[in-house]
Amino acid sequence: MTAPLLPAPASDRPRPGDVIRNPLGMQRETVESVVIAFTLALLFRAFEAEAFVIPTGSMAPTLMGRHKDLVCSACGDDYRVGCSAEEDEQSQEFRARLAQLEAEADALRDKARSGDEAAARIAARKLDQLESRGGQLEQLRTRLARKLVQASRCGNCGHVMQLVEDTPTGVAYDPAYPSYNGDRVLVDKFSYDFREPRRWDVVVFKYPEDAKTNYIKRLVGLPGETVSIVGGDIWTTRDGQTPQIARKPPERLLAMLQCVHDTRHEAAALRTAGWPSRWTDWSAAGAAPGWTAEGTGFRSRPTGTATLRYRHLVASPDDWEAAAAGKPAGAATPALIDDFQPYNAVATRPHWVGDLAVEARLESRAEGGTVSLDLVEGGAVHRCTIDLATGLAELSLPGAAQPVRGTTPVRGRGRWNILLANVDDELTLSVDGRRVAFDGPTRWNVAIDTAEQARPDDSPRQPGDELPGDLAPAGITAVDADVTVRDIRVLRDVFYIGAREYLPHTGGFTEGRRLDFPLEADQFFVLGDNSAASKDSRLWLEGHHVDRHLLVGRALAVFWPHAVSPSWAVPLRLGSIELRLPAWPNFGRMRWVR
Repeated sequence: MTAPLLPAPASDRPRPGDVIRNPLGMQRETVESVVIAFTLALLFRAFEAEAFVIPTGSMAPTLMGRHKDLVCSACGDDYRVGCSAEEDEQSQEFRARLAQLEAEADALRDKARSGDEAAARIAARKLDQLESRGGQLEQLRTRLARKLVQASRCGNCGHVMQLVEDTPTGVAYDPAYPSYNGDRVLVDKFSYDFREPRRWDVVVFKYPEDAKTNYIKRLVGLPGETVSIVGGDIWTTRDGQTPQIARKPPERLLAMLQCVHDTRHEAAALRTAGWPSRWTDWSAAGAAPGWTAEGTGFRSRPTGTATLRYRHLVASPDDWEAAAAGKPAGAATPALIDDFQPYNAVATRPHWVGDLAVEARLESRAEGGTVSLDLVEGGAVHRCTIDLATGLAELSLPGAAQPVRGTTPVRGRGRWNILLANVDDELTLSVDGRRVAFDGPTRWNVAIDTAEQARPDDSPRQPGDELPGDLAPAGITAVDADVTVRDIRVLRDVFYIGAREYLPHTGGFTEGRRLDFPLEADQFFVLGDNSAASKDSRLWLEGHHVDRHLLVGRALAVFWPHAVSPSWAVPLRLGSIELRLPAWPNFGRMRWVR
């Protein structure tokens, strides 16, 4: 029986003025709070911002898809290589089928060891078919092995690293090189309701051929324009006007430059084998050296003219093999700087890149003298000269009668970080991260037909030649200045592959014309920064544009990169106890998307 409800004792009955707390009401309040918070989060996701994970390397190195973090064993440079294929739909299908077959093989082994002789013979025969040479297990393992990145080449020194090892069941990744998921990107879904998308924005959009799939690319073409890809650059025109090159704003330019060589990472094995430095003293034969090596850079002699030049010397596999064996390296032949991308693991067909930048840490030990930085493109020299006594900088532009002038803080004794860039037919100078203003234009206009026919001056040059070609495309000159240049980097611009580019390995051009893409109202043109490995507007089968209604938003930041390796994790010390966290946040990779 159920006991009857009894009235509460008088001492427990509420009195006037008491606050009555209902346990059921409190639970309801908690549930309502959770529901409201969840609803607000969904509303924020739907209308304000949303997190996306980058699956592939089409935007590398700006944004990483599934990849491996590598440190070159020869020069110590850190870089990334993409491995998206190991987790694509085909790989997952292969892996599931392989797991199924291996389970079947285990079951057959058990039957082969059973006491039933007839069943054991049948099981052994089926097992032999599965495990035989050319059997289903071997075929699937081979297919999976082909999806793995077998090796990668360092973009700084050219050394090749093997990323796989042989195991009893076939080729597998070396555990020293784990794979990580792509960057997690926060996307602003709100701002395009109030302003127009801008050229060079990194945007997320619905793939025009499958609106269920999100893509992320860089927006390079706006409604009503005709976009042309010529010589790695973007050209635009509208209403029949003359095509103009599309120039990147300063923050985009700095973010999109890719390092070709860094003096902080030199390969010791090549140096021991006698391989020459890529930066070489450019004094004429028999003249006194103008520069001497010092740490990660070079020091000039304090009097006279001293010129230092960069040559793109890439060691071949034979040179690396000789260096590993302790033998002298072969002859070093300069090459043109091309669009090789270490993220792609293997070399693709190279295209000459003329848009370059040079960056260095300059230290002056005297009050006077001049320092010049120069970049060569198509045989034309673009030079910036800084007077150390006054800080006055002069830019010499091709075809200009007079240089343009600007004031810099580079004056007397001190240290400064200097970057000179020749990108998109514009010469820019930055000192300690701040762009220098000049009293005249620092850009020039080239006809698109002229740009289409541009080619490098790759005739051989020797130290002492006054007119360097594209095989010695960057230089630093000190005149009566006691200076040291350290941490020198040579960088290149993103090269958008079109239909007609100069091919260094053939000395000629590809067949065909430039690529032109007309856009109508509310249509946008998008490209990946990793032009050699990006399915973008150039390659879509149904049209080459993204309609406005397919735009999801603008990428804001990489907000949670993969955790650093446990061996790199910062230890947490509690007295005499050291605790190394297995998933230390990689704060260094958190950044705004430019």
